[in-house]
Amino acid sequence: MSDDATKRLVGYYEAGDIGAKQYFVTDIPGDLLTHVIYAFANVTVTQSGAAVVSVDAKDDGINFPLLSTLKTNYAQLRVLISVGGANHSTNFSAVASDDGLLTQFVQSSVQFMTENGFDGIDIDWEFPGPEDSANFTTLLQQLRGQLDAQGEADGCHYLLTIAAPAGQQHIVNLQLPQIYPVVDWINLETYDFSTASSHKTNFVAPLFTEKGDLNVDAAVKSYLAGGVPADKIVLGLRFVGTGWQGVPSTNKGLYQSVTGPAPGTWDKAGSAPTGSLGYQDIEDNYLGTYTRSWDKEAQAPWLYNADTGIMISYEDPQSLTAKVNYAVSNGLGGVMIWELGSDDSAGTLVNAVSTALSQALSV
Repeated sequence: MSDDATKRLVGYYEAGDIGAKQYFVTDIPGDLLTHVIYAFANVTVTQSGAAVVSVDAKDDGINFPLLSTLKTNYAQLRVLISVGGANHSTNFSAVASDDGLLTQFVQSSVQFMTENGFDGIDIDWEFPGPEDSANFTTLLQQLRGQLDAQGEADGCHYLLTIAAPAGQQHIVNLQLPQIYPVVDWINLETYDFSTASSHKTNFVAPLFTEKGDLNVDAAVKSYLAGGVPADKIVLGLRFVGTGWQGVPSTNKGLYQSVTGPAPGTWDKAGSAPTGSLGYQDIEDNYLGTYTRSWDKEAQAPWLYNADTGIMISYEDPQSLTAKVNYAVSNGLGGVMIWELGSDDSAGTLVNAVSTALSQALSV
C-alpha cells in the first residue's frame, strides 16, 4: 500500500499510553493504518550541543521492539518518530536560529531515526513564531537533505512530515510555498479551535461555522491558498473529547459560559481537572444519561446534562465520517488521528474512520 496508491490513514501513538491509558503498541490496528507516528522525542540543548533524545527511555525500551514487530506483521505500515509536541518544543527556536545547533539537531534526528528503526521523522513544533519563520523552513530543508542522503545510502526513501497548526495566527508564520516541496505531507491539526481552557463551550473541531475562521474548512483553505497541493494535506481527527463544567442549560449547554474544565478520564487524584475525555469513558459514563445533540453546520455532536452542568464536545462515528468524506471529496491526502489510545477498547472510532475512508474512495 504505497502513499500514491491510497489515501493515508495516519495514527499518532503516544509513548506514555502504556501507563494511564493502558493502550499498548500491540493494540495498534496495523491492518487499518498506513502510517503510525510515535510521539514524542525531545529536543535538548546542553553544553555539548543539540540532540534528539527519548522523553522516557523506559517507555521507549518497551515500545520500540514492539513497533518493529508491528511493521513486520503489516508490510504496508511505515512508522515515524515525532520530535517535539506541545510539551517538548521549548528548544526548537534556539536550535533553529543557530547554525551549529541546527547541524547537530539534524544529524541527531536522523541518527535517532535510523538507530531505532523508524521510516521517517515528523516535526511537531508548537508553534513557530514570526521570528522563527525562515529558520523553520531552513530546519526542514536541511533535514530533508540529510534524510535524502541517508536514504540514498540505505536504498530507501525516508519520510519527512510536519504537524501543522490550524489557527490563522499560527499559519501566517509558516512559509508554506517553501515548506511543502520538502515534506512528504502535512499533518494538519484541524482541532482545538476550542480547548478546555476556553471561557465558553464550543465545538473543538467544527467542519464549518456560520462566520469566522475557526473551523476545519477554513484551515484547509488557508493551506491551499498558501500553495500547498491538496494531496499533501492530511486532515487531523481528534479522538480526545473536551468537557466543561458549570455550564448553564441555555441552548443545551452550547456557546455558554463555564467555570472550568470538567474532570478528565486520566486525571490523577487531587489534580486539577483537565477536561480530556477518552471515548470509552464517554460511552460508559455519558452516552445514554446525557442529551446528545447534533449541529448540521458544524457536522459535530455534543453532550449535555443540566443536573451536572457538564457539556462535552467530542467526535463519534457520524462526525468522523463527515470529516473523512470532506477530505476525500476535496482531494486531500488522507486523514490523521490524534490519538489512537483515546479510542474505546473495541476501536470504534478508528474502525469508523477506516470504513468511511474505504467507502469514500470506492465511490
